[in-house]
Amino acid sequence: MLIPGIVSVTFKTLDFSSIIFLASKSQLEAIEWSEGWHVECGNEKVADEIGRRTRESGLAVAAFGSYYKLGKKMDFMSRLKTSLALGADTLRIWIGERPSCEIYASKRHDMVKEARLIADIAADHGVVIACEWHRNTLTDTNESGLAFLEEVDRKNFRTLWQPSPDMCIKKRKEGLEKLGKRLVNFHVYQWNQLERLPLSKGKDEWISYFSIPDPLIRRYALLEFVQNDSIKQFHEDARCLKEMLEIINARSAKVPNQDKV
Repeated sequence: MLIPGIVSVTFKTLDFSSIIFLASKSQLEAIEWSEGWHVECGNEKVADEIGRRTRESGLAVAAFGSYYKLGKKMDFMSRLKTSLALGADTLRIWIGERPSCEIYASKRHDMVKEARLIADIAADHGVVIACEWHRNTLTDTNESGLAFLEEVDRKNFRTLWQPSPDMCIKKRKEGLEKLGKRLVNFHVYQWNQLERLPLSKGKDEWISYFSIPDPLIRRYALLEFVQNDSIKQFHEDARCLKEMLEIINARSAKVPNQDKV
């Protein structure tokens, strides 16, 4: 089942109360809270308040979107503690900040070791580590991203997914198909190389993406990158997203539960 939500960094200048209001008004069901813009890393008191206010509004905390980057000797424990205070059982990280083609084998090996270490620490707290599937990181190609996940080889080390502007639709779908259960959530937006577009412009494309993962696994589809940072466009995109998920979830309702077969 896919559940509609928003990534809070979509509206960087709004406070967290406004993000909660917008999500509720658009009848979304979850928020991924972003480090720096809405959740200050290490400020567990405020993180606790934001998480509590989110749940009191009938919304789920989909994830804590941190800016922890492998290979940069950053403070992981502060991110983990913030995630726990927020009530997020998924913690987003970045696999470096350079294209995979520029990373030497020794550096990649060190990043794999670091990923295993933080995944093991997170597992002790029931937290899933989800990396960005993003250009200019080790997940900038299907081959590099999938290989990295396999090398880390931890059940709680998984990935988010968003359409890379450097790949054609065919290549995007090939990568998505191979992720399988390692996929946690979607980041949802529509743009070309030059500009952001209304989500409706990519409705058929997104339905094809949403149709790939196992429909019986609960995941969030989180809006991001609204055209012109427009609140009006956000509401339109939210409506489009919900329409798409109704189609996908209706299909999944017809899929037999394999455990009962």
